[in-house]
Amino acid sequence: MTIDLKKLQKDIVAEVNRREYERVSASAQSSKLSANLPADLIRAFEPMELEGYLPPGPERYIPTITDDTSGDAQPAQAQIPPPSLYRKLRGIPVIGKYVGHPRVMGFLTRARQRPGGASMKNVVIMLVRAVVYRIPGMQRLVYVGMALRHMPERMNALEYHLADGNTRLRNIGLQIQNQTNQSLYTHALAIEQNEQYLVTRMERLEQRQREQAVIVSQAQASGGNQVFAAQAEEPGMPPELYLEFEANFRGSKEMIRERLKANLPYFMSNADSALTTDPVLDLGCGRGEWLQLLKEANIPAVGVDTNTAMIQCCTDAGLEAYVGDALRYLASLPAHSLSGLTAFHIIEHIPIDVFIALLDEARRVVRPGGVVLFETPNPENLIVGACNFYIDPTHRNPMPPALVGFLLKARGFERVEIDRRHPGDPTLQLKGNDEAITGPLNRLLFGAQDYAAIGYAPE
Repeated sequence: MTIDLKKLQKDIVAEVNRREYERVSASAQSSKLSANLPADLIRAFEPMELEGYLPPGPERYIPTITDDTSGDAQPAQAQIPPPSLYRKLRGIPVIGKYVGHPRVMGFLTRARQRPGGASMKNVVIMLVRAVVYRIPGMQRLVYVGMALRHMPERMNALEYHLADGNTRLRNIGLQIQNQTNQSLYTHALAIEQNEQYLVTRMERLEQRQREQAVIVSQAQASGGNQVFAAQAEEPGMPPELYLEFEANFRGSKEMIRERLKANLPYFMSNADSALTTDPVLDLGCGRGEWLQLLKEANIPAVGVDTNTAMIQCCTDAGLEAYVGDALRYLASLPAHSLSGLTAFHIIEHIPIDVFIALLDEARRVVRPGGVVLFETPNPENLIVGACNFYIDPTHRNPMPPALVGFLLKARGFERVEIDRRHPGDPTLQLKGNDEAITGPLNRLLFGAQDYAAIGYAPE
């Protein structure tokens, strides 16, 4: 038996397209849904029966179905639905040849995949499209028409994106402008603060220069005080730095006021009321704590200090204080013009000959019966004498109580007394049963940290 392979191949393709078309149609009818299958399914291969190309086989038994009502036996094929229009057309000899052609089957399959199935409308649309697309340039024209059809939607979308982009750009511009304005304002404020700081510094420097010029001119005018002129020219801490140093190491103003209150009775107990009309001079008045206490007690007081920052603190508080050298200021005062003289933590900063000259001037300017008081660190306390005294780099050397007391008596002051004050922290004192050992050790280590040498001008 000779088989035509080309004819067999065409028949297989046609049968595949027919079965695919019938499968899609049956599934669409059963689910009432439109088929939407890929176009390449028509090229898929499915198994098919080749009985038409093979010798006939033995007859097969066809089961029958018995009708319960009539009892007659009917073949099972009687239940198969009637053939469709496609099957009928395939049965016609002339038309079936063209209906079963692969192109016709592919065309019908594509029409069936459109919305609505293989209706006459879809068939006509596909035929018209197939004819139109074969006209030269028509496919490009159709594409342009479709693009023009969707052009309004695309333009609307483009306008929306452009408007959104403009809004975003405007917001970004506003943010950049706000940040720039804030940065410029911050820089302008910093420049203004720096300018004010520089102006203040320049004013202080000019004031200090004028004060130094006055001190130098006074030193040149008073030819006998070369020692004090040399001392004034010695370099030391800047005034602002020494003010901060005292705030850290000497203590707060409140603590110093509490300590200085113990000195008020020496200047308030004098029975001679005439003494209270003359002021008390405070050498090295510092921040003005003692001057403030005297002012509150209605005792006239004047302060003198070489530190311009200290004098500024006093004048800001409404106190009378001047910049100048202590010995020169005393030398400029008339005799017996002071009711008293104080110097808190001053004598440890000056040489011994300067201190002796200062005592001589104090003896001259203090009224008879007036009080002089010199407070200084107590080197009898070993911790003070060996360590704490040297925290201040402007200290020269410790002044023992016996030495200061001797100098006061030697320069003409009477009733000289030594008042040891400000003991160390009692919690640090040694504890033990042997008082003969712990007592002296506690006095040497934690005893009075300062002392005051007090004397009276002879009446």
